[in-house]
Amino acid sequence: MSKQQRQNGHAAPQGGSMLQFPMLEFWNEEDLFTLQVKAVSRFMACDTPQAVEASVEFARYLNAQGLDSDNYPLFLEILRNENMHVTKALIGDGKAFDLFTRVQPNPYIMRFCFQVLREYKPGGVNDLTLELIFGILYRGYHSAKEGNALYPLHLEDVNAIGKFLDKDRPQSDPINRFILDILADIAEHRSLNNEDPVVDKNSSHATAIRNAFFDKRRSMSSVMPAEILARKNYDETLVKPRSTRKFTETAKKGK
Repeated sequence: MSKQQRQNGHAAPQGGSMLQFPMLEFWNEEDLFTLQVKAVSRFMACDTPQAVEASVEFARYLNAQGLDSDNYPLFLEILRNENMHVTKALIGDGKAFDLFTRVQPNPYIMRFCFQVLREYKPGGVNDLTLELIFGILYRGYHSAKEGNALYPLHLEDVNAIGKFLDKDRPQSDPINRFILDILADIAEHRSLNNEDPVVDKNSSHATAIRNAFFDKRRSMSSVMPAEILARKNYDETLVKPRSTRKFTETAKKGK
């Protein structure tokens, strides 16, 4: 076989005929990396039982590695397509509220939290996930002035926090308590001499949301748009992993 034939992907002639073979496709590192990212993105969507199982194992791996300043974006991405089973695996034996104490708050983390909160629906997200996110926001805006320096709040962000208040639960409910504390910190931060109307508006709105929660005569829709308060049923949308069997039971059925 000639050099030209090898380059064109031709086999040597046999019996006067020429067999055609496709060129071998060579994968470079960039191509392989793209394939890996696509594969991970597919299972992190958590839209099938198998995808949830893969995400659970990936979350367990991240938990074993431990959160740090290099891998925290992966921990956050786990929360984007929220799934209770995956979140539990990510947190492990720790406390959701304290998970991100190992990483210094920054604009990327804050922006991500508000982004997913705007996408989540009340009643449509597991409390453990909310506890993790509110833990980040509580520490980030405990000094609301410093928090605003990292990520300046808008009215939509205040609503994204307040919409998860549940008047059917007591004030002492953990999620309600986290939200009320964050809103209180935002409400306390006002500009000097009213020079920042956005900050002052956020402060007044946070106070209004808290007051509506405590006032039994008022609904939350009196201070926030009704469309963002529409509640979902988490159990109806949750994709669960496949049920597992003990090895002994599987072995018996295989006989």
